[in-house]
Amino acid sequence: MIYLTGDCHGSFSRFARKKRERLPYKFTEEDFLIICGDFGLLWARDEEFAYHLRWLSSLPFRILWVQGNHENYDMIAEYPLEHWQGGKVRHMVRDRIILLERGQIFQIEGKKFFTFGGASSHDIQGGILDRGSPDFQRRKQRALKQELPYRIRHESWWEQELPTEAEMQEGRDQLSRARYQVDYVITHCLSTGMQKKLAGYYGNLGSKLFPPDILTDYFQELEENLQYKQWFCGHYHEDLRLDSKHKILYQKILCLRETWGAEEEGNL
Repeated sequence: MIYLTGDCHGSFSRFARKKRERLPYKFTEEDFLIICGDFGLLWARDEEFAYHLRWLSSLPFRILWVQGNHENYDMIAEYPLEHWQGGKVRHMVRDRIILLERGQIFQIEGKKFFTFGGASSHDIQGGILDRGSPDFQRRKQRALKQELPYRIRHESWWEQELPTEAEMQEGRDQLSRARYQVDYVITHCLSTGMQKKLAGYYGNLGSKLFPPDILTDYFQELEENLQYKQWFCGHYHEDLRLDSKHKILYQKILCLRETWGAEEEGNL
């Protein structure tokens, strides 16, 4: 069986045994759980990382994930690219914790999954700071004084949060070979058009919350050509069924099924 959830940001309490026991299904060693970005496991090589790596790899399911915007892309790059189930991956723990790379199509339990991680960070009103810059302290103090969130290059922000043209082209190439037909799409953010639809839930502020970028425009291009059953993403910190084909995940753990019963949909 395949399950899905949203952003973790390095907090994995939803996977604890007591919380798993409250779910309407029982995990097995044959199951997969897909995290739709901002996993947050790879952030710093410290004791917490080592502990979480051991604990997560001992859970009664295998973890698959796509990149979010809050990931340490320098650490990700340390893991070699390999092939698994038809696409490029990086194994954090062999066959237990696996990153599904951008622009890939995977065959999992007889279904085709197109994966493409990444998103724009929006919590950067105080700027993206460079510790090696002579004005680092001044810009940091200004952000703190104004109570604006900021990020530090290669410590809490990486430009790789958005894709390269080569990564986007690889996605096009893979989809072309599949005649632009897959079963499921797994991303971290939505297309430009779907972000506009999501903005409607937030009233007058919505149009400012989710500005378009190179990745949302790319997904818009895909939306206009791709045939699929369901599109799952994270990023927006909501558990929401946006329409019949688009589901935003945050803390819920959902079971992937051809038809969705009321118990799975909840607020979706």
